[in-house]
Amino acid sequence: MHFCYLDESGGSEAPDASREATPVMVILGLVADAARVPALTRDFLALKRQHFPGLYRTGPALDHIKVEVKGSDILHMTRHQSRDRRRQAARFRTDLLDLTLTHGCRTLGRVWVKEPGKPLDPDATYCYAVQDISRHFSQYLQWQSSEGLLIADGRGHHRNVGTAHSIFTQKWRTAGDPYPSMAEVPLFAESNNHAGLQLADLLASALVFPIAVAAYGSSNPTSVHASARYEEVRTSFGRQIQSLQYRYRDEMGQWRGGLVVSDKAQHRPGSLLFGA
Repeated sequence: MHFCYLDESGGSEAPDASREATPVMVILGLVADAARVPALTRDFLALKRQHFPGLYRTGPALDHIKVEVKGSDILHMTRHQSRDRRRQAARFRTDLLDLTLTHGCRTLGRVWVKEPGKPLDPDATYCYAVQDISRHFSQYLQWQSSEGLLIADGRGHHRNVGTAHSIFTQKWRTAGDPYPSMAEVPLFAESNNHAGLQLADLLASALVFPIAVAAYGSSNPTSVHASARYEEVRTSFGRQIQSLQYRYRDEMGQWRGGLVVSDKAQHRPGSLLFGA
């Protein structure tokens, strides 16, 4: 059994709507062997305590899962004027990637590069990405001779229902199931209770998001995300993120899966994400 933990980074607003508007949106799935989840959870709790001891001084140790280290906080540290804060963020990224690789996790996802003045449709964008990730996750499960579940961070009842139903109508159609190895439609959960969802958030927000911004730029020069520090993240960690992807060749010999880029602004290739 494998789980695909799904989370997102960036909003659907137009990239030039405000200084805080995001130039890209990342939807990322983190695939983990269910048998590794107990050890993955314990190691992740230890990682949080090691890097942010001030957040975890009190309370039962297992309650520490409820106190999240958010990727947005790591991004703020990355842009900080203090070199010590930037180094702290870099050390956390290094150990986060080591943890992910140690437990054999893989990534799937989609990066949307936004057009100036145009917001994304939040529901259509998310549903499309979930269907795409589900197809690649199902292929991974077949490769592993396994079954799996997709567990996504909750986005509100109405949106959760719409997303799950978009898979339901495909999975149970008479024409055949495009996700045969997925045991159910996507399930939605609270990230405070799942190390896998918190890891997916950190990979999406603290790593893939700044790497994508560095690769494809920001159409708003006054944006807080128009930061040269993001290029340092891409240089230091881009190849490791690239190696985490699950990619495969389809029946026509074309590469599929991994982190797929949809550049709605200039239609640049996905290979640019990692510097190719």
